Amino acid sequence: MSDSQRAYEAIAAEISALIQSKYEIGDRLPAERDLATRFGVSRPTIREALLLLSLSGQVEVRKNSGVYVTGRQAKIDLSETGAGPFENLDARLIIEPELAAIAAANVSDRLIAQLADALAIMRHEHALGKEAETGDHRFHLAIASASGNATLVNIVDMLWTTQLKSRIWEEIHRSMPMQAYWQTWLEDHEKVFDAIKAGNAKAARQAMARHIKNIHAILLSESSPAKRVSPSAPGKP
Repeated sequence: MSDSQRAYEAIAAEISALIQSKYEIGDRLPAERDLATRFGVSRPTIREALLLLSLSGQVEVRKNSGVYVTGRQAKIDLSETGAGPFENLDARLIIEPELAAIAAANVSDRLIAQLADALAIMRHEHALGKEAETGDHRFHLAIASASGNATLVNIVDMLWTTQLKSRIWEEIHRSMPMQAYWQTWLEDHEKVFDAIKAGNAKAARQAMARHIKNIHAILLSESSPAKRVSPSAPGKP
């Protein structure tokens, strides 16, 4: 793996090479667990690699069935799909819980007003039937800003930007019932808000970590072959 290559891109390239040497169109690939063992990586990394190969036209993830070979050559450059959602969430889990703790330690009326305003925007976006991207983004940036460190604010903003531009993130969301999780994510943010408002750094750290882990678990579940539906399949939302 080159210094600039993401882990899931490297694994996607290895699976692609395996397909070209061993599998025919219509063959089913080994289960994720077996691929993770074979390549010595986590299942989320395998999931990202398979979603990338799905975008490239080499595999199709079929609901309640598995992953099948649909092409032996990639139709896109495997290195041009942006950050993987799981690696992005791993980075957020390292950074954002500590930022929430710092925000609780530095709580001010201005910060509470900013967070309350962001939550109000989230609720309004949901009422309009939209994902709460604007309010959610503002919420996390306000917390980062409480650190007084512009570099950390830029990192949080960058993580958001790369997440939204990730083609794998979009691939999961195409068939994911996002609205079913809006209330869960809103409640997660409210718990972070309550902890920061109370000046409880430990609770704020835990609440933010729980929120990011909830996103990770939901994305992992919704992108599994047991849940996913082919884009061409009937009933796709």
